[in-house]
Amino acid sequence: MKKLYIPPTLIAYSILIMIILYLYAPQFNLIGFPYNLSGILIAFSGFILMGHARDLFKKHQTTLEIEKSNCMITEGVFSRTRNPMYTGMIILIFGFSIFSTNVLAMFLPLVFMTIVRLVFIKREEQLMLETFGKDYLEYKKRVRRWI
Repeated sequence: MKKLYIPPTLIAYSILIMIILYLYAPQFNLIGFPYNLSGILIAFSGFILMGHARDLFKKHQTTLEIEKSNCMITEGVFSRTRNPMYTGMIILIFGFSIFSTNVLAMFLPLVFMTIVRLVFIKREEQLMLETFGKDYLEYKKRVRRWI
């Protein structure tokens, strides 16, 4: 059976919730046309950020899975945020929430960020500390978790 990578699944659930909110809570569809189209640009920028992070994972031949990494990437987008993949996902969800026109959907990026921080980042940071020790602590001092 194929592994289910949870954060992308959470993105799909977020989009599904946005559609449900759009259809069943139309009184909150307050972001009018053409302003909602700005959400497409925002979502696209999140997608680009995720792509840059993925390219660096490939370049350094390390994993996207939550397991011990063979390389601590500190260049490119990783020099600005310790979690560019998750940051890109949050931006992507935020963009879609604007595009959906429903202001309630704008809480979904915060929910996603909270889940990711408590469930995934906590575990990843522990693995990084175990694997890279002092180097990782120095990196944490230099680079913020988000932006």
